[in-house]
Amino acid sequence: MKKQASTAMWTAAALAASLFLGACGSDGGSDDKIDGAKGEGKTESKSPSPTKSSGGSGRQAPDEIKLAKDAKNVFEDAETGDPKKDEVLADNQRRINAIDRVITTGKDLDGVTVYAKGKAAISANEYILSFTKHGKSWAGVTRYYNQTVKLDGDKAASLTFCTDESKSKNKIVKTGKLEPNNGGDQNYILSTLQMERNKDGVWQATSGSETAGAKKCMS
Repeated sequence: MKKQASTAMWTAAALAASLFLGACGSDGGSDDKIDGAKGEGKTESKSPSPTKSSGGSGRQAPDEIKLAKDAKNVFEDAETGDPKKDEVLADNQRRINAIDRVITTGKDLDGVTVYAKGKAAISANEYILSFTKHGKSWAGVTRYYNQTVKLDGDKAASLTFCTDESKSKNKIVKTGKLEPNNGGDQNYILSTLQMERNKDGVWQATSGSETAGAKKCMS
């Protein structure tokens, strides 16, 4: 459950999780909350609802996905110069922020399934539950870097990236107390995702794997 041990997102145990995310619908205006994951002094934002536009990409950016005030995700290498690859990176960033919005504020559960489906949605659900069922959240800064996208036609892509969780800590929601981060090398995680572009032009994660303590992410 620890923030610095998020490898559990992709374990077989995730497949047995209850699909509470899928049961919430996806109308983009949810005010659903999870007990034990309430944000302190956090202004609510709507769940993201990407829509088509007249622009070249056929879509426009969704509303900003906000985390609690004491939690921040930083994304490096977010632009490649290739518009299609940049869309993959942007939607994965939104996927990560949507998951962490639920964990840090307890709101907008349906936002996750905008950017994840299948095994990836189930895994995200299990990861969220690993925090909320223990009354915990996280605070600090998590860094994402070394992002690489490989396109397979117009509707499929693979994405690899590193995560540095050394500056983030688990937080007990009721007290606000931060727990020590004893993850060491396990804070550095290499992730690989399979992505698919849906009919609305949104890149959704479908499956993936993670390796904690990845040397590639410590160099």
